[in-house]
Amino acid sequence: MNLQLTIGQLCKIFELEDSTQDHALVVNEVVYDTRTLVHGSGKMFFALEGKYRNGASFIEEAYRKGVRVFVVQKKPNKAYLDAVYLQVSDPLDGLMKLAKWHRAHFEIPIIAIIGTHGKTTIKEWLGYLLKRKYRLVKSPKSYNSKLGVALSILELHSSADIGVFELSISLPHEGKVFNEMLAPTHVVVGHIGDKHNGNFSEKNGKKIEYFNFIKGCKSVFQLESKLDDFLSGNKGVIKLSSSAFQSSLAKLGFLDQLKEENAIMALGVASYFEVKIPEHIQFSDIAMRLETFDGIHNSLVINDTYSLDKESLEAALQYQSTLAKSKKRVLLLPKEVTIPIQEIDALIERYAPLKCHFSDELTLEESSLNNAVVLVKGNAGSSMNNVAHLLKLKQHRTQINVNLSTLRKNIHTLKDLLPAQTKSLVMVKANAYGTGMKRTAIFIEELGIDYLGVAYTDEGVQLRNYGVKCPILVMSPGPDDFHDCIEYDLEPAIFSLTLLDDLVRTLILKKRMAFPIHLKIDSGMNRLGIEPSEIPSFIDILHSQPELHLKGVYSHFAESDNQLDPSFTKHQLDVFLGVCEMLSKHVSYPYIKHMANSAAIINQPKASLDMVRMGLIVYGVADHLRAKKALEPVIEWRSEITQIKYLSKGDTVGYNRAFLAKKETTIAIVPVGYADGFRRSLGKGKGTVFIGGKSCKTVGNVCMDMVMVDVTGLKLQEGHTVEIIGENQSILDFAAQLNTIPYEVLTALSLRVHRNYVLT
Repeated sequence: MNLQLTIGQLCKIFELEDSTQDHALVVNEVVYDTRTLVHGSGKMFFALEGKYRNGASFIEEAYRKGVRVFVVQKKPNKAYLDAVYLQVSDPLDGLMKLAKWHRAHFEIPIIAIIGTHGKTTIKEWLGYLLKRKYRLVKSPKSYNSKLGVALSILELHSSADIGVFELSISLPHEGKVFNEMLAPTHVVVGHIGDKHNGNFSEKNGKKIEYFNFIKGCKSVFQLESKLDDFLSGNKGVIKLSSSAFQSSLAKLGFLDQLKEENAIMALGVASYFEVKIPEHIQFSDIAMRLETFDGIHNSLVINDTYSLDKESLEAALQYQSTLAKSKKRVLLLPKEVTIPIQEIDALIERYAPLKCHFSDELTLEESSLNNAVVLVKGNAGSSMNNVAHLLKLKQHRTQINVNLSTLRKNIHTLKDLLPAQTKSLVMVKANAYGTGMKRTAIFIEELGIDYLGVAYTDEGVQLRNYGVKCPILVMSPGPDDFHDCIEYDLEPAIFSLTLLDDLVRTLILKKRMAFPIHLKIDSGMNRLGIEPSEIPSFIDILHSQPELHLKGVYSHFAESDNQLDPSFTKHQLDVFLGVCEMLSKHVSYPYIKHMANSAAIINQPKASLDMVRMGLIVYGVADHLRAKKALEPVIEWRSEITQIKYLSKGDTVGYNRAFLAKKETTIAIVPVGYADGFRRSLGKGKGTVFIGGKSCKTVGNVCMDMVMVDVTGLKLQEGHTVEIIGENQSILDFAAQLNTIPYEVLTALSLRVHRNYVLT
């Protein structure tokens, strides 16, 4: 920002008498956080107030860094003679007045985005389109509070063609306040949910505030299907629908409804401003993260230092409560907070018992952290990120990031493809396909999934010990496992009459009646399963043994991913349905029929039946073109450079001197090896990693704990991030280098590779 304001001008803006004698001072920028302040000359410090934020206490630090103009509620006891103190009733109100004054100097389109969900996404996607034609100013990140909007307005400059801002109207009277400050010419009404409804005494209080904000603007953009009554009769309403953007939406491939709605809004507004939609359009996800990792003293740490407002705090507290279950919870907030203290108190009371600490440093004792779930909140760039880092348990530098938000999106996307009555089972066997069974399973259960599936009984026992309550299907139990199945309420698959006999014997011994089982039918895969010819014998046993209850019947497709020739898949489905028809003649109660695996959900919708089994596909790995567009990878596998070596011609590298430098070569040593899942067969240039977006081939043999890669010509340093699987190299790409399938890649990821969990 470049304001160039004199003290006299500031006094007029703040409606103050100009009593100062020093008019030589000129303000060109505003600050409110001394932690971001380096050189204070020409800057004006707003001493924002609150119960836990006393902006006046930072005046001395701001002065020491060169600030000479201060906006304060009360003049400090220690007043500097060469400083100017502009005394207002509320510094935040003063900042908003300044923003209003600044906004009035721009006769350009000002687009405001309102709603309860998706504002930041619409803003970023719209910005991506508008910047193709216009010089753009938009609010950074999710700056949608009064403070954030005011700061965003001050970024407007003389060369700007258009401004795009998001704002959150969550309290009575805010609509008018935001309208007066921003004076929007165009308003985009995003998704309107129930969020904030409790803050309004009137039934339609939130909509009334939206209406108060919209007053005076030139046009209002709203999805046709979402047009609310409070906008009826407004001549400026522009109805948007998907029909005008079918081609672009098809390329984007969104199956998630909210994503598609956000895309329509961005496309519609961009088209209104005569922006040509790019042929190869691509909307990326917005990065807002809740990162979860193991902490010191057996703690679990949630690092949410991206933004600090009431909405994000409440969402983070809810997530913390979900993870903690019966564990103690600790909340760490910075000394300076802009959230009204009464709102913080209300949240702490709502999520009690909760210990809250305000500090910019890690001052907690070991006893407070031991076996606790610790939530660290703060704004981007604040010292709280350093606090979170200090809490982190030092781990192997090769790490896997598991994006739980993407996992949630993938599951919801797949569920949207199913009939409303169809249940969903998510497989979490083999350490949840490498993502980490505990955190992943707990998160999936919270999404309201109907079943979890595992391969072996001990996996099911683990889930119960983690606190998982939903039904669990064990697909490969052994005769010695049935005691645990009974004790831990696990539903075993029965794939032979011999196994069924073993189960009955155990149930009689345990005096257990009506125990749920899932009968597995061999419909042609010739792996595990009861033959259709054995069904009469099974029916006899079921009728004679009250210990048994048929909970489900299922089978397994052999090649449901074969789109070129689905004939065998259809044959298997016919066989399975024939068995179910036979069973239904002799079983008087309903049971769950399930056959569709990941590929069948996409390729064989008729196979959805009563329940589907989602496996690798929920983790974002799919060959089907439609699924590829709609689903996103859940994991990133990253490491870092530990050392850089400079080789002369003739130098060799590693065991067996497997690499001979034919010219001057630079190599980087990366701490990932075959003990981590980076297989030895990837050595000698067969494997690839990406550093700084550049492809780097392996050099020499892969070691147990490290690999060497050629980085010749790249300007790198130790500590630089190395991408193994991620944006530049997918799991499919990595698997192709190994001449294998993604299943093997994911399930081979070593337990010693630390998993970080991210919620956006």
